[in-house]
Amino acid sequence: MNIILMRHGEAVPFALDDADRPLTPKGKIEAVTVGSHLKRAGWIPTMIFCSTRLRAKQTADLVADSVGAEDQAKIIEGITPEDEWEMAISVIEQHMMEGAIFVFHQPILTAIVGFLIEADMNFKVHPRASPGTAYHLRLDAVLPGTATLVGGYQP
Repeated sequence: MNIILMRHGEAVPFALDDADRPLTPKGKIEAVTVGSHLKRAGWIPTMIFCSTRLRAKQTADLVADSVGAEDQAKIIEGITPEDEWEMAISVIEQHMMEGAIFVFHQPILTAIVGFLIEADMNFKVHPRASPGTAYHLRLDAVLPGTATLVGGYQP
């Protein structure tokens, strides 16, 4: 199975509520750029999932538009910056399907990628998970160290 795990684009640094932080103009460009990279690589998502945060939803919708997805992103609970990575990985596993894209946050993004590819949630994943970074993983099951990092896409 092939999936994409992606960090949202750059967001404004402050808002009355962290959940309401929108993307900056740069963050919007990052999302469109990575979506374009995915499209050139032949990625056609079966579904795009995102966290409940505005910045993740905006990123996911821009990626969906960039790759020509028919549907906009579906919001799922449990993959916000405050969620524990162990719980977030189980949420991803529940929604996982061939060709799915998940847009969410640091620090849980690289903890999950490190766990899946090296069985080490502290593994230093490359490329670094700057805003807008997406990781293409190939895996048969959500087990430590069993995924292959096929590629990384950055704006």
